[in-house]
Amino acid sequence: MAHPLVICLAGAGSRSGRPLDVFRTVLTYLKVAGAYSADDFVEGSYRIADTGEPLHYDAIDSTASLADVTSNVARCLQWFRRTSGRRLYLLGWSLGGVALFDALAGLSDFDSTWAQAAPALVTLASPLLGSDLDGIDALGAVAAGHVGADLTRRAADATEKRRVRQDAARLRGAGVRLVTLAAEDDAVVTPEDALLPASGPDPAAFILRPKRQVGATYLENVLGHGALPHDPACWRHVLTALGPAE
Repeated sequence: MAHPLVICLAGAGSRSGRPLDVFRTVLTYLKVAGAYSADDFVEGSYRIADTGEPLHYDAIDSTASLADVTSNVARCLQWFRRTSGRRLYLLGWSLGGVALFDALAGLSDFDSTWAQAAPALVTLASPLLGSDLDGIDALGAVAAGHVGADLTRRAADATEKRRVRQDAARLRGAGVRLVTLAAEDDAVVTPEDALLPASGPDPAAFILRPKRQVGATYLENVLGHGALPHDPACWRHVLTALGPAE
């Protein structure tokens, strides 16, 4: 059986190349402990061709409106499914997790086979329930783009947050392994913003306490956003959620 294809997506303000850099240590762990190979990992994209094929993207593409971001990512997933013939495992950090979650939920509304096509989704520090974007002065235009405004509105909209929780329950009910991870000291995306606990005995939402990295960026070292992918506990949760490659 072919290995699954792990699709990685980074956050607002990112550009092509950033997803594999963000998840570099996570992917190394998956190769060592989960028997994945380098060609099992690909980047999603916020910019696509007419066919849905992922294209090179820049910061302007990853700070478009949440509707545009989600639409492009959904079509990108459709392209990967159509052209690879492999199961798709989804791995998103920050906005990347929101885009993958919303895209998969929308695709599943129209085609129930998506739960089998993309049976695992892990989000890291993703504002699934919106965010009031603490630290916006430090993030500047990255946080203040169209998608930042949309996520701020989501955080203030009880109906929208209820819809997100219902989508999560529906995906899990269809068989998708949805795991959400948050960092305790993240000032940009708090655990309250990021976690979608599951009903039942199996835990699916985790608060971790990653150590700050020497020489890390202000976003990571002071605001605590971006530290999760460097945490060995995070690596283990990702592997548990995705499972070994074969």
